[in-house]
Amino acid sequence: MGNDNHELPVEIQFLMHRDANELFAELDFQLKDGMHFQHIDGQYPFFQFIEENEESLKKYYQNYFGVPLVVGGEGLERYYFLDLNSKSRSEIDSSRRDYLKNEYVIIGFLIYKVIFIDQHIALSSVRLLQETIRKDYEELKGDLYRLIAKAKKESPSQMNDNEMDDTVLRALKEFRKIGWVTLDGDTFDPNPSFHRIHKIYSDYINNIDVLIKKLSEQ
Repeated sequence: MGNDNHELPVEIQFLMHRDANELFAELDFQLKDGMHFQHIDGQYPFFQFIEENEESLKKYYQNYFGVPLVVGGEGLERYYFLDLNSKSRSEIDSSRRDYLKNEYVIIGFLIYKVIFIDQHIALSSVRLLQETIRKDYEELKGDLYRLIAKAKKESPSQMNDNEMDDTVLRALKEFRKIGWVTLDGDTFDPNPSFHRIHKIYSDYINNIDVLIKKLSEQ
């Protein structure tokens, strides 16, 4: 009787799941570090654990830490994450969070536009992505480089093609840390959770050319 999940409070029923001992500690650590979990290689056991314990885990994080466990996407494009920036008061130590730097967010705008709006869906090479960004924004290169330099709090004179390429690569590495992309050498692939950047910043991404020029002049 004491092991019947239905006799436990909902917010701790997930602890009785067959895989809780093996998965939960690592899952909890990564969620609190900003990781997004989805139906992809390397994450599926964690994704399945969340999916099978969704109600319990939502109540656990809301009741004990004051943060919502959020689900985005649909079907095989579903993903889960803790909304550490929600308006509710979070009990998770903010020093553990690795916030995305402004320059990486801007690079994220560019990557999303190149792949999903400009329809370079098959683009999977980091080198070709870097070249595409430089080519597509040739006319706005000065404004874009000034904007990236400003975001990095550096002099625009320090920005050049090589530095821009390095910034794109560093952004991809940061996105990998939170599960937005898969990155292996020169190969990258946006994960379902990468669409979250468009959900948050759709107006900026859809008008990125205007944004680059406007912000670079401020």
